[in-house]
Amino acid sequence: MNRMEFMAELERLLAGMPAEERQAAVQYYADYFADAGVENESEVIKELVSPEKVAASIKADYYGTEFNEEKFDQKAYMEKYGRRSSDTEDRGTQKKQPWSSNGLKVLLIILIAIVVWPVTLAIVCVVFALAIAAVSVFASLVIASAAVLAAGIITVIVGFALIFAIPPAALITIGIGLLLSVFGLIATVGTVKLCIIVYPAMLRGFVNLCRRPLYGKAV
Repeated sequence: MNRMEFMAELERLLAGMPAEERQAAVQYYADYFADAGVENESEVIKELVSPEKVAASIKADYYGTEFNEEKFDQKAYMEKYGRRSSDTEDRGTQKKQPWSSNGLKVLLIILIAIVVWPVTLAIVCVVFALAIAAVSVFASLVIASAAVLAAGIITVIVGFALIFAIPPAALITIGIGLLLSVFGLIATVGTVKLCIIVYPAMLRGFVNLCRRPLYGKAV
């Protein structure tokens, strides 16, 4: 049995539960497999024993019933899944953390960072500076657009103030103010929408960059 078969059988066994609870349980074990990595798939399946045992545990917890774990540790049941009953005991006393676990990955990354800390520090500073620069650029675009809009509104007000003193100049001033206001409004709305798109994308990119050394994939 591989991971896909395990998860498909687990979802089938939980079919009687409410959809939200079933999806949450299935997602939990899907993430559990993903965190362990493909190379440790068989170890995870061995640890969980069977989809029936996992489903029974989930249902017992949800419905508040008793979970009889001994039923799944009997010799006949263990042999059904190609395991000896002693495997369960061995896992309890001699369980070893795989070398590809996240904890060891973190430790390895820390050791590498300590050894090459000057380069690491420089890279971190450059990345941080680029991030600040990118945020500042888009923020400055919003501020500049808002300033144009404000200037246009002020120009229109000045034009109306001159309407009785110098009518021709007042009309020209009002026209320029309206153009600035329209341009500033369009630019402000556009830059704000751009920030709404860019900032979350930058944040997701940063999170993916941080997760990649630990999980070997983006999210």
